[in-house]
Amino acid sequence: MSVHVVGVRHHSPACARLVARTVEAVRPRFVLIEGPADMNGRLDELALGHRLPVAIFSFCAHGGATRASWSPFCDSSPEWVALEAARRVGAEARFMDLPAWHEAFHDVRNRYADHHGPRPGAREALAARLGVDDPDALWDHLFEQPCDDLAGRLRAYFEQVRRDEPVGERDRAREAFMARCVGWAAAQGGDVVVVCGGFHAPFLERAWREAPPGWPETPAPPDGARVGSYLVPYTFHRLDSFVGYEAGMPSPAFYQAVWDLGPERAAEALLGEAAARLRRRKQPLSAADLIAAWAHAQGLRDLRGHAVVTRADVLDGIAAAWVKDALEAPLPWSRRGPLAPRTDPLLVEVVAAFSGERAGALAPGTPRPPLLADVEAELAAHDLTPARAPRRVTLSLVERLPASRVLHRLRVLRVPGFVREAGPRGPEDGALEETWTLVHRLEAEAALIEAAGHGATLAAAATARLEEALLAAGGRLSPLAALLGEAAFTGIEALGARVLEQVGRAVGGEPSLVALGDALAALLGLWRHGALLGAAGAAPLARVLEAAFERGLWLVERVQGTTTAADDGEVRAVAALRDALRQGRGLSLDRARALAVHGCCAHDPGARRRRASGAALGFLWAAGGFDDPAAAEAEAVRAVRAAALPARLGDFLLGLFCLAREEVLEARGLLAAVDEALVGLDRRGFLVALPALRLAFGYFPPAEKERLARGVLALSGADPGGARSLLRLEVDADVAARGLALEEQVTARARRFGLDG
Repeated sequence: MSVHVVGVRHHSPACARLVARTVEAVRPRFVLIEGPADMNGRLDELALGHRLPVAIFSFCAHGGATRASWSPFCDSSPEWVALEAARRVGAEARFMDLPAWHEAFHDVRNRYADHHGPRPGAREALAARLGVDDPDALWDHLFEQPCDDLAGRLRAYFEQVRRDEPVGERDRAREAFMARCVGWAAAQGGDVVVVCGGFHAPFLERAWREAPPGWPETPAPPDGARVGSYLVPYTFHRLDSFVGYEAGMPSPAFYQAVWDLGPERAAEALLGEAAARLRRRKQPLSAADLIAAWAHAQGLRDLRGHAVVTRADVLDGIAAAWVKDALEAPLPWSRRGPLAPRTDPLLVEVVAAFSGERAGALAPGTPRPPLLADVEAELAAHDLTPARAPRRVTLSLVERLPASRVLHRLRVLRVPGFVREAGPRGPEDGALEETWTLVHRLEAEAALIEAAGHGATLAAAATARLEEALLAAGGRLSPLAALLGEAAFTGIEALGARVLEQVGRAVGGEPSLVALGDALAALLGLWRHGALLGAAGAAPLARVLEAAFERGLWLVERVQGTTTAADDGEVRAVAALRDALRQGRGLSLDRARALAVHGCCAHDPGARRRRASGAALGFLWAAGGFDDPAAAEAEAVRAVRAAALPARLGDFLLGLFCLAREEVLEARGLLAAVDEALVGLDRRGFLVALPALRLAFGYFPPAEKERLARGVLALSGADPGGARSLLRLEVDADVAARGLALEEQVTARARRFGLDG
């Protein structure tokens, strides 16, 4: 009896071949593999004939939160090859690692993520000694080209890794469990082959002898937790380190070619793939270009002492032969991680070719959670099943409200492929509509399996996800108001009632006018669209709206006279109070008090609150707080003249325009007062006022800006027909503003030295 520990790098073809040779040579009784032990009773599912890559997806829903992790496999994954080799020689295969719900995997999204490698200093020293500067190129240099005694090389390398890296608590818990598994298998008699990450191999080679006897009991999930593990399709894209995956090898298509064709032919095959991809993108590449790239790659092979053209050799050869301009970002393969900004577009396509587009598929009969069947049935029943080509669907919320709720539940569960492009345009349409884009995404099945941790049906899973959000809201008004809208759109009435109750409690104690205003706007939207969203005329919603309106007025009074400048959030809050008065039919709102409060705010003497006073005046104007339009316009003219200072004018107009945009358009006298105030500013004053002025006039859409421009031209006796030309600048507005500022600086400097004449 002997134990053969094979330390590997995940998804490495060289390591996978070593595993296969070892199992076939030893023909052991047991093959123990780093993988989730809770799957040991279901290993037959992995032998159903899937098209790789696939992954074991595990989830644990507990305490209002869900954790999930992946254990992916491709053809060259040593763990997968170990399973296949064990079946060929009649060995019993078992996973020997902790389940995904154990605390050791608390913050781990991928079981096979490479958390360990030589310390940067040690790696850099080794790379410098061997003439390479990238960890993946270093690995290829040492192991992925044909070499003598691969097992000995790997053993020496991983011993160095173990000496260089600290062992954390997560590693200790996992290694203690794995050592017990190895000790149990050794005690049964016969040979044992152990396949594990290289970091763990040196420890397991020694520790299994001292491990407590017996196969360790798989740790149970927390009490009350919902857990599960299922096979899901995976993609090369998700395996690639260039999109942020930390495990194994970059460029999965290249290493698939190494596995399928051998290391001698892989580089040439992927060179052809890159050329074909670029030609499909209309990038001209001649036969001479291919010959040049391959010649460069072969030269680099010889220069670097490689037995075959490695991945780094062919990529460097492509860059040398095909990139004609200076690079603004490092070569993507010179570092781990996502592509850097401004990476050359040609190299982006080359990286994509080396990544590959392969997508896995599960064999028929693979067990799936019941949520997937429920979702498929719901989509089919409402003619919403997505296809590979994007499909736009417009739903009438009068006629197809149940279909809308299905899509909103999928959105709440964050299932890819269901994107809401546009929502209700207003109750006055008579037939409210929303538009969705539906497209089949491979990731959707994995997302639904993850969501299955929340419930077996679409309605139950969406409810549980929103329950988590309700718990996370912690009684805060803004997230509660948003959650109330989600409950309405998804049609989960019981949850909506609970959220509304919490919103009612939160409104009375909300200290922030901004948060109160945002919540009031959301609640008012529900009130207006309630007939379709299941909240129409609800007495509890009416009571909450009335309480929010009263609280908003109290907060407006509270901020009067403060020295803190009003921000956009406060202006939005005043707009929400205005909308409640104008659109809240059936609500009992104190109109007289609202007008009185904003009347006081409009005359607030605080020099830093011009934005708030402008908004308050706009509230009075829009809510009918003046005897007639002429009186309102006269008050606005007086206020503009009082605010005609560079630091005040723009802020005052911003508040006014936000609240009374339609009224301002009809006020010719006000337009004349604004024109007078702007003409009265010198260049320096105009530059001071300009940022706020741009924000203020941004409230007018282009057609209304043109209308204002015609009014300004009429004031000066010019032809109003040229109004549209005033809206177009030959340069960007920011550039024009910087130019004016520069001119002002030059003029001031010239004046200082007496050169202004």
